[in-house]
Amino acid sequence: MVRSTRSSVWLSAVSLAALACIGQQAVAAENGLQRYSPGIGGSDMTAPLTPGLYLQVPLVHYHARKLRGGDHDTATGPITGSSVRSLNGINADTYAALPRLTYLSTTRFLGANLGFTVMLPLVKREAQFSATAITSSPAVAAFLNPRLKAAADAQSGKESGLGDLELSPVLHWEIGDNQAVNFAPTIVLPTGDYDVKRRLNPGYGKFYTFRPSVQYSYIGDGWDFGARTVFSFNTRNKDNGYYSGTMFNVDWQLMRFISDDVRVGLQGYFVRQLSKDTQDLSKFSAQEISDKGLQKEIINGNRSSVTAVGPAVGWVVNGGEALVEGKFLQEFGARNRTEGSAFWLSISKPL
Repeated sequence: MVRSTRSSVWLSAVSLAALACIGQQAVAAENGLQRYSPGIGGSDMTAPLTPGLYLQVPLVHYHARKLRGGDHDTATGPITGSSVRSLNGINADTYAALPRLTYLSTTRFLGANLGFTVMLPLVKREAQFSATAITSSPAVAAFLNPRLKAAADAQSGKESGLGDLELSPVLHWEIGDNQAVNFAPTIVLPTGDYDVKRRLNPGYGKFYTFRPSVQYSYIGDGWDFGARTVFSFNTRNKDNGYYSGTMFNVDWQLMRFISDDVRVGLQGYFVRQLSKDTQDLSKFSAQEISDKGLQKEIINGNRSSVTAVGPAVGWVVNGGEALVEGKFLQEFGARNRTEGSAFWLSISKPL
């Protein structure tokens, strides 16, 4: 009877630990995600902006098969109650349409043209998680691996729906010599489809994000350059007590016209997490923790980071009726998050 009880406790511990460690040990920010989409900046950074109404529709497919730890190694995590660790993996795809409306007026404030921008994402996420025990003992592996697989499969799946609404005023300065600066203090609202019991969600959670950004553009004769710096400050997720640390993003693009309507160049980004994640379950009752299936995430102060670069090509349609842009961005040097690649196709049109 004692042996049976101990076995039951051990099995429960293994299942809970597997759920906690798969992916979580190697990611910072909740589920390794952030509300800003690295790489989204492109033609909007390197094309002239004049008063008017604009529609932008970026489409992206992000694919990742690597989950990196703090030393850019393959992610591993501890299994509670044992010295054994698990080797964690992922095969993930995100498909998203990010339609944005931007209006820039002739009204001036502090020397800048005033405007407004709004974006509502449409998102589909798919992921297959995996975990295997790191052990030289065949008996231990035979015992742990089926349970680790079951825990990983429970988190895997696919979800689609509306993402989180972004709203922001825009200030646009023309600073001379073909240069311009934009400032956009964005607020992101938790309007997206989100269920705290799911690992995969179109929305990011029941929290708000304040995301100020500053963008610099140089539109020259042949060469165009743009860069955008972004900070993301988050509130705590009300559904699980999770706080995602402050994120810093930089997107950049360098393009050159090779004909009157075609330009080619390079684009890239880098992501750095500036403060660690934390979690506070003290405000949840035991019943709420049980009903929501909450568990203490494995948080060890890790901060996520990644860098990406790749080619871009743009086509100016009929002298400016629209701008179509395609790019491929490959990530490298990831820490505490996924490492993958992204295909982007963006259509921008003045209305």
